[in-house]
Amino acid sequence: MYVFICLFAVVLCYFYIENRINRACLASFRAVIHVNGIRGKTSTCRLIDAALRTRYRVFTKTTGTDAMIIDVNGHESPVRRLGPANIHEQLRIIRRARREGAQILILECMAVNPELQKIAQEQIVRSDITVITNVRYDHVFEMGDSLEEIAASLSSTIPENGTLYTADPLAASLFEDACQKKNCRLALCPATGTSSENIGVARAVSALLGVTEEEFQKSLPTVKEDFGIRKRYSMENGRHEVFHFVNLFSANDPQSTKNNVEDERNGCAELCFLYNHREDRPDRALLFARHFFPHYRDHTVYLTGAGAALPKRLFARAGVADLRVVRDYRDCLKQIPSGALLVGIGNIKGAGYRMIKELEEEHPEITGSVAKGGLRDE
Repeated sequence: MYVFICLFAVVLCYFYIENRINRACLASFRAVIHVNGIRGKTSTCRLIDAALRTRYRVFTKTTGTDAMIIDVNGHESPVRRLGPANIHEQLRIIRRARREGAQILILECMAVNPELQKIAQEQIVRSDITVITNVRYDHVFEMGDSLEEIAASLSSTIPENGTLYTADPLAASLFEDACQKKNCRLALCPATGTSSENIGVARAVSALLGVTEEEFQKSLPTVKEDFGIRKRYSMENGRHEVFHFVNLFSANDPQSTKNNVEDERNGCAELCFLYNHREDRPDRALLFARHFFPHYRDHTVYLTGAGAALPKRLFARAGVADLRVVRDYRDCLKQIPSGALLVGIGNIKGAGYRMIKELEEEHPEITGSVAKGGLRDE
């Protein structure tokens, strides 16, 4: 019993000291910015980072497909982990940012579970500026099955006595009560199109911290693209006929995917989809069956990834008649008609990641832009 009490006291002492150190680190920054939402978090982090570097020493950490650190000198490096991602790693990131003399700290929210989001904001990040990019259908098993429930989950990161920025009018209306309870100023940055939303939020946050419009515009070309952003590739089928492929694997949710498909379609009559499935994300297949494929029932859908039988059943119930399971994405490419547009959707991890990795190596000349339409995975 005595040993247990001693161990318990040591643990309490450790957490007390860790908390004091973390608060001291946070107090050293001019501003801490916490970026949350369903889509566009990484792109928004990168836009704010680039703009604020025109005036400050900035340290940024993003999550997405590949978690990355951008240090105060602008050097980018992957986050090193010994095990699965855990919100506790934010403490280590905060300490490193202080050691590097950062004036501004930008952190992309790691948590999906609302309780973990609450812990991340109130006990670890304690941001005075929070961005919630938008509220859309995704992570329904963790956040809830309606937009109102998803918004309630995301509201866990609204700061006390701070400022909340969002580009989503629906989100703003859903966050009004939570902001009033936390004495948080709500700033709506309306825009049309997902990429414009990201830019609008970044512009508003940067302006709050003294960045001029001229400085903001000059920063846009310096924003480095992230792996997996929206790009368009010219490819050949098995008959050496040319078609086009658009990578939307990272758009993830049905609404973002539909918006981007219509942007890229440009009247193309022959439209096909390559849906990459993840066995650990059955909710995403369910959402696409409910909210995406009812709009595209008459188009061919190729299915890849482990457990593709599930989305095949779901999409068939949604009315899609032509569903084809392929073991390898290359089998799909051989079948695409000349002049058609093939769109990669669903999830980037797994088969989608391998496909984009190979395309990036084969076509290094093709570039995208975070500022013009890059969307990230969770």
